[in-house]
Amino acid sequence: MLDSLCKQTLPAHDFEVVIINDGSVDSTEVVAAFYAAKLPLRYVYQRNAGLASAKNHGLFACRGDVVLFLDDDDIATETLLEEHVKTHTEFPAEHFAVLGYTALSPEINEDPLMHFVTEIGCFLFSYPSLKHGDALDYTYFWGGRSSCKRSLLLEFGVFNPVFRFGAEDIELGYRLSRLGLQVIYNKNAVSYTIRKIDFDAFCHRLERQGASSYVCSQLHPAPEIQQWAGTVDSEQSWAMIGGHFEAIIRSARHLDSIANLKLATGLDLDEETRSLLYRAYWAAFKACKVKGIMEKRKC
Repeated sequence: MLDSLCKQTLPAHDFEVVIINDGSVDSTEVVAAFYAAKLPLRYVYQRNAGLASAKNHGLFACRGDVVLFLDDDDIATETLLEEHVKTHTEFPAEHFAVLGYTALSPEINEDPLMHFVTEIGCFLFSYPSLKHGDALDYTYFWGGRSSCKRSLLLEFGVFNPVFRFGAEDIELGYRLSRLGLQVIYNKNAVSYTIRKIDFDAFCHRLERQGASSYVCSQLHPAPEIQQWAGTVDSEQSWAMIGGHFEAIIRSARHLDSIANLKLATGLDLDEETRSLLYRAYWAAFKACKVKGIMEKRKC
């Protein structure tokens, strides 16, 4: 990400980069020091407190009028910052936020799982139905690819630190929606995700998201939040699939392995294999989210 921020068309004196290290013990500080000579950059360390806390820390540490939350495993195109600024200039009112477009990098674009979770099942991103310039609701206030006026958050609410992973963005967006939050989609504000997520890691991710979604549903009893969180029929769903959970996961993992083996040997996936794979992904990932909801419900 930092390399790509060095190449922005927006002049460096018009933006700042704030890195929040959420308790990691890797070389983040060394890397930040290296890029501080190239970027208007500040590095801040905090004891591990989770995603929402780290975002709040960055929000309080920055000084600009607009804040853009970025993921460290994404790469910004050269015009990413300029495009966000352009849309905020077009929609200057405080309650307008901006959603950019995140695509898969060429290195992972052909991966069947990554394609499924972004273009078919939309478990990671949900762009296929969006059009440039759409005015969207709070469910599109996605962390890592959205920007908003800093004053809106400072005055009316920040991320709830109870969320250590997942749902912190939608929960905040829901609270801000009562103040008129609208999210404008700019398809030209492009970034690329470069991290490939394997099957087991994505299953774990969805269990954690399910748990966070349940927490969100307990904070806000509104029917629309219950529907978004997937808690409405979670008990009935788990009653049907709970006893078969391990078999559902094993089956999907097996098909995922076969698909990757075919691709690794230079073979294309035929339509039948791809259809079976997608059905298996869908069943496994829905089951993982329900499992996360149910496990959190028991706590």
